[in-house]
Amino acid sequence: MRAGPIRALLFALVALLFVTPSRAAPDRVDAIVRRQMALNAIPGAAVAVVEHGRIVKIATYGMANLEWAAPVGRDTRFQLASVTKMFTGVLLMRLVEQGEVGLDDPLTRWFPDAPQSWAGITVRQLANHSSGLAEQWGAARDVTVDGIVAKAMATPLAYAPGSEARYGFTDFTVLRAILEKAGGRPLPQLLREELLAPLGMTSTGFAMATDDGSVRVGEVLPHRASVYGLRDGRLATSDFFFAPQGYGAGGLYASIEDLARFFVAMDTGRVLRPESIRALETPGALAGGKQSSFGLGWIVGSYRGATTAGHSGGPALADIVRVEARQLTVIVLTNQQLLHPLLAEAILDTYLPAPPRMPGIADDRPMIASNIRTAMTSAVADHDPVAVFAPAGKDAAASLFSPFTRAMLRGVGPLGAVELIDVLANGQRRYRLDFAYKTMIWICAADTDARLTALRPD
Repeated sequence: MRAGPIRALLFALVALLFVTPSRAAPDRVDAIVRRQMALNAIPGAAVAVVEHGRIVKIATYGMANLEWAAPVGRDTRFQLASVTKMFTGVLLMRLVEQGEVGLDDPLTRWFPDAPQSWAGITVRQLANHSSGLAEQWGAARDVTVDGIVAKAMATPLAYAPGSEARYGFTDFTVLRAILEKAGGRPLPQLLREELLAPLGMTSTGFAMATDDGSVRVGEVLPHRASVYGLRDGRLATSDFFFAPQGYGAGGLYASIEDLARFFVAMDTGRVLRPESIRALETPGALAGGKQSSFGLGWIVGSYRGATTAGHSGGPALADIVRVEARQLTVIVLTNQQLLHPLLAEAILDTYLPAPPRMPGIADDRPMIASNIRTAMTSAVADHDPVAVFAPAGKDAAASLFSPFTRAMLRGVGPLGAVELIDVLANGQRRYRLDFAYKTMIWICAADTDARLTALRPD
């Protein structure tokens, strides 16, 4: 991918942004979104910020469909991808509150014919990805939910339940089967009747698509955004197929207005009780007293010293981050698939104070920092990085030059200072990298010639 086509594309998108302005008055969030759209060739986006039960920001930008020049509106339906898991988790807690299912139910309660190994797995462990079930990636297009469950029963466990957490598809397909048994309705109907209809979320739902390998058939979704990706410096349609059997894990479409309405309802107690929200946002307990980063369909983390919960999908078609202590939720939707989820964090930066800046230390091997700088700038410019990576660093180089990481580097802007802040006991070194729009900590290792053998965000 060369700079020329991308530069022309970015100039065209900047022009597009100025002829399709946000519905909100220009502010810091508008500037952040427009900058990221230009840097990463994002055709369209929608943003909402909900705080203490009020929508304090909602805005739309750019194009939902480039072929028809259709602008993004508040009712534009974006693909949520894995953010769907957040709603599966909420449905689970709705049924828990109704007494229909228990988080600590063994799977054998719901599947009496399951192998004895399933007696040691709980519903909670399905929802926080610590069940031990082997992953069933690549399931045939015509397989059913029952078929996936049957295959999971016939496959030995991949690890001891509760010993670790592995993000995947099978857990949420088996969980979906339980929700349908407990709720007495298919998942799309459960979602509609338990959440969408009561909250007036009329622009949220599944496409119910089927695909026989040559023809795809599905529901007509009014105002659906087309999905794009960068191919050789040009935008091309790039729409991942979510089969109905995977709808517990992905495939939901929703508008920014519906999602804002949902989190207003969360803040005001119209979706779940406070203790149920805490359960969603509680990291899973693992063997040996460890914690995972997964709650119940929600990913738990930390940002600028605040505990966060939410999910990304696509990986950045949808990004939802919630700071429960402040009842603050940031929602970002885009229709460009090849992105790093930077936008939600950049918007959070306008609400959360920056953490104290760690002091730098004397750098006894400045050539390593120089090689880090060369590697970063080479990745953005698509230049050959071989000279600064050792043979043992070929995997690190491949990761840095992956489309996903290069999108992140474009999004954070030009690299400024590279400063050593710590040398770890294992010899690896931590550097602070001051990019134009974000400061990040990266971990690096190098050989005796300062050539890089490892390089990754901390």
